[in-house]
This record gives sequence, structure tokens and C-alpha cells, in this order.
Amino acid sequence: MVDALQFSNSQFTCPVTCYPARQAQRTVIVLPALGVTARKYAMLAQVLVGAGYNVLTTDWPGQGESLPRPGWRFNYGYRQLVEEFLPKLLLVAQRHFPDTQPVLLGHSLGGHIATLYAAANPASRVPVVGVACGNIHYRHWTGLGRLLTPSVALLCNLLASTFGHLPGKRIGFGGHEPRRLMRDWGRVAFSGNYRHLGLSLAPPSHSRVNSLYIQIADDNFAPLASTRGLAELIQAEPRIEQLASPRPPHENPHSAWLKAPQGVVACVKGWLVELPT
Repeated sequence: MVDALQFSNSQFTCPVTCYPARQAQRTVIVLPALGVTARKYAMLAQVLVGAGYNVLTTDWPGQGESLPRPGWRFNYGYRQLVEEFLPKLLLVAQRHFPDTQPVLLGHSLGGHIATLYAAANPASRVPVVGVACGNIHYRHWTGLGRLLTPSVALLCNLLASTFGHLPGKRIGFGGHEPRRLMRDWGRVAFSGNYRHLGLSLAPPSHSRVNSLYIQIADDNFAPLASTRGLAELIQAEPRIEQLASPRPPHENPHSAWLKAPQGVVACVKGWLVELPT
């Protein structure tokens, strides 16, 4: 089942794939990582359906099957995703699966957007699950990692400013990303906060959002300190579960879990059964 949403004054058309489950009470909305297309989440969606959840997957604007590609004319940042894209996606979920509770499941960048949405909507009853995601402040890494993160941020911003977008496929990081998004992402590497986005974010003490964060062992893209730094935006004492990577050590744990998502789904299901519907 396929639908679509229009984003940024209909500049972008973003296909949405719906996976129904029988007698589901919750609908899991999957928000992808930077440079990872929605079709990469098909196995995760199937396992979630098998666990009894409806699922929605989509590409970020201009990524995967969404057109047009970002460039000098087509641009957006974190704030538009939080204030426009995600609310529209929630409406698509409501239209296809009425009388079910939505759950945001964000991977990496998707976890950033889900968390910021929760911080901007502290009374929201939409639970948040973050997988392999974190605040990219350089202080959340040790050793050479403290130099690598801001260096990558500087390089990405330089390339995006030069080409009008990040040519992620050429450098092996991200996809065809909008320059404003990369600027928003990169500034966090230096500041550790999201004040530059202009969003009104409530303090964790005011949040009523239930959240779970899953950190994958040996994930150098989102180490435990980074995951905690993001989770603390909406929970003073966040719930963080650590899982071993289900794939061989030579595969990057940050995304390799998508090839065998059963452990993540079991963890999510065990948490969701504790929450009221």
C-alpha cells in the first residue's frame, strides 16, 4: 500500500509505504538514517508486522524515491522536518490506520528528528524509539574520535556549500543531502546543542513523552555517551538498552542491524507492552 505526502510547498513528493498488521493497536513510523533509503527498512518493517504492528516507511525529501533532489533551488533543514514533515507523516498514519497509537522509530538522523519533535511537543502521547542515534557533540567521543567528528562536519559543510548539496555517495557518507540539513547537523558537533534550529524545546522535566533508546555495541557512529546526550533532551533519566550487533564484526554496527533486526524489534516490543495504549 503506497501513499505520498507533499513537503515544502509541494516542492518535494515523498512516497510512503504502509505495511498493515492484523488487529494492530500501534503503528510504527520508521524515520531513516542519513543516506539510507526507505527500501533498506523493508526487513525491519516485515519483522515489526510479524510482531503485531502496522508500519510506515518513507524517504526523507529528495532521497531515495522522493523527488526532486536537493540543490541550489531545493533546500531544507532540521526545523522543517520537525515542524512540517513529521506532522504530515503522522496524519498519513492516522488516515491509513485510524484508532491506533503512532510510535516514532528513528535510526540515526531519524532519531534526531523524532527526539526534537518530542522535545518541541512535550505533551505528545507519541512514544519515541531511537536506534543507533546520538548527539554528535565531539565530547561524546574519546581519543581521535573527538577530532574526527568535527572534521567530518567541516568537510560536509564545505562540500555542501560548494555543490549546493552534499555529494554523499562520492565521499561514502550520507546521500544527496540538502546543505541546510548538513549545516544544522554539523553545528551540533561543535556546540552539543540544537539552539541554532530556532525550535522551542521544553526542558526534560516538562516532558510527558515515553522514550526508549537502543545503542548497538561497538557503534562508533553513535557511542553510548552520544546516545545518552540525545536521549537526555526529553528524559532526565533516559531508558537506554544496549544490544550486541547481530552481524559479523567487519560490518558497521550502525546500520548492520537492519540486516537482522529481530533483536531490536524484540526490545521495542518488550518496552511497548509496558506502556498504555
